[in-house]
Amino acid sequence: MGIGARKRRRDEQMVIPSAEDSQRDAVITRLFDGVLRSARSQLLRTESPLAAEVWGSGLMAVWESLPASPGDDAATSFAEALVRHAAELGTEEGMAVLAALTAVAPSRVATRARTAAAMLEQDGVAAPAWAAVAGKALPTEAWIGSDVYGDQEIVLIGFAYPTQPGDPGHSICVLVDHTEGGVAKDAYPAAPLAQTLARWREAESDGISLRPASLAEVAARLADALVATDFADRQACTDGRTLAEMRALLSSRLTTLPPAANTGLEELDAEGRDWLVAEFLGAPEAADLLSEPAAVTVYHSLIAYRCDYGDGDPLRWSPTLAGLCLLDHFPVKVSLDAPDIPLVPDVLAAWVTFAASRKNLPEPALARIVEVIDSCRDTFPVAMSDADRYSPAKRTAMDLIHRGVDLTDDEAWAAVGN
Repeated sequence: MGIGARKRRRDEQMVIPSAEDSQRDAVITRLFDGVLRSARSQLLRTESPLAAEVWGSGLMAVWESLPASPGDDAATSFAEALVRHAAELGTEEGMAVLAALTAVAPSRVATRARTAAAMLEQDGVAAPAWAAVAGKALPTEAWIGSDVYGDQEIVLIGFAYPTQPGDPGHSICVLVDHTEGGVAKDAYPAAPLAQTLARWREAESDGISLRPASLAEVAARLADALVATDFADRQACTDGRTLAEMRALLSSRLTTLPPAANTGLEELDAEGRDWLVAEFLGAPEAADLLSEPAAVTVYHSLIAYRCDYGDGDPLRWSPTLAGLCLLDHFPVKVSLDAPDIPLVPDVLAAWVTFAASRKNLPEPALARIVEVIDSCRDTFPVAMSDADRYSPAKRTAMDLIHRGVDLTDDEAWAAVGN
């Protein structure tokens, strides 16, 4: 080897870390020291595999909250670094951390943690008693609770550790909000399913109904809720912290459920929407609106609101949905001539009455929706006139309306394009 080559090799071996690298390493070291202190005080003292899983899931949430470079998975990167750190320490708390990550971390991290734990065990480091059970819970049965309108659902799934003698089981509860696109608003572990159901049955007098559900159905509900949450603004989730701490555990439990059943509504195409409007026009609820030419346009806008921006069911309405429709959706997205604006609350009231009859919604529940519609009658025209809230598409459409262009006339659109 020449002198130049030897010098380059020596220089490569003597690379001095930058101040930024040193600062980052110091931060990571402090984080890992905190993790290990938590493991000593919690993981080494608990006998519950569920508690260990919740701890590991919360740890993954800590990494998720750290800033990352574009395209970088901070949670996975930090978790893998923690696996290496715990393995190098070779302590009981390091073993406990590896066992917790094995139970709930994504497969890549879990595999590395499992391998590192096996090597420590060969070196004589004992695993916690719960390590043989954590991550092996299996689903037993499931229930779904819902309010009278279907806005809020509670998904209740019973689990048990089959290899743990005398295990009474536990439940995982996930609150799903269908007024916000089906996001998971909260999730938490709870008592055995029978006890959890007993507590929720106490709420049936408040309008909560419970029904048994197949494991395949709740798999679909849980998967859809997690996807919706990932795409939603996390700030919109009032209990986002609790949910984030349960996220890894929920993903892990989802893998134990059978393939998700297809529980969604079939998409209502243009022909189906026309048929639904025609059905409504023949119903008694529409009798007072047949002389209003703009009413049909509003019907289609109401269907689009529930099908294109909601859960796909144009007949499911609630006080919350009615308020959002009048004070948020229409002002932002729907273009109407000024004389037609006062018609909208009347059309919505007739539509929800029509929908309630087909959904068998109790009369008091329908009355609460109509009450909200009536309370919006004065503020709705004001909201519709607020041009600052218009979406770009509505801004363009309103400009054309003011120019006298009929938005339903294809020839007029063609003339504008020319």
